[in-house]
Amino acid sequence: MEALSRDAYEAMSDLATQMQLLVRAMAEDQPDGIRVPRVTAFAMAAMPGAEHASISVSERNKPPETIAATGELPLEVDRIQYDTGEGPSVEALIQSDLAFADDLETDTQWPKFAPRAVETAGVRSILSYRLYLTTDRRGALNFYAGKPQAFDQLAMGVGALFAAYASLTLLNEIHRDKAMHLERALESSREIGCAMGILMARELCTQDQAFDMLRNASQHTHRKLRDVADQVRETGVLPDLRVEG
Repeated sequence: MEALSRDAYEAMSDLATQMQLLVRAMAEDQPDGIRVPRVTAFAMAAMPGAEHASISVSERNKPPETIAATGELPLEVDRIQYDTGEGPSVEALIQSDLAFADDLETDTQWPKFAPRAVETAGVRSILSYRLYLTTDRRGALNFYAGKPQAFDQLAMGVGALFAAYASLTLLNEIHRDKAMHLERALESSREIGCAMGILMARELCTQDQAFDMLRNASQHTHRKLRDVADQVRETGVLPDLRVEG
């Protein structure tokens, strides 16, 4: 069995350390769970040759954006990609599972992006992985280095591993946000329903008439329907439209 080189051994040791920290963070009793910026930091620390990392996302009919970065440099490089409409991150978001450049000074894949990235940020090597999310939302995990040929085969394997963790983390945040919005919607519906019940009993009106009263008060006072319902629940009466309208 061939022995590992010193560089490979150190890379594997770093990977084991970061994976241990990542698993420990995921196992911690945190109500919100592990967040995307922490996964990005773990990935950058474990990735052989990487100096920075970021995560880009795009949604249908919206421009891409960077939601996590290990510094200002990846933010600037990502902005150049979004501005020119090309680069490994953009390619990973649109069509490729893996997009990379060994040396942006000589690479011809992205003629608008590459020169600006080298001149502005001094980036020479870039590696981007597609993150599998939903049909309407796409993501990319990106690694950056200031020297050419920074990412070897070992690095590509490590990056793919953390791309999987990044995908899971993003999906968890998406599901958590959906659950939070649903919970708020249900809570709002209960409050509005309670206010309607109060008005129905007080005004001897139907359910539709009670809702129309709430909606009319919301429009005239320029307040959210839920806020008007809160006032009815607390006071038993609608806002005075002559005062607040």
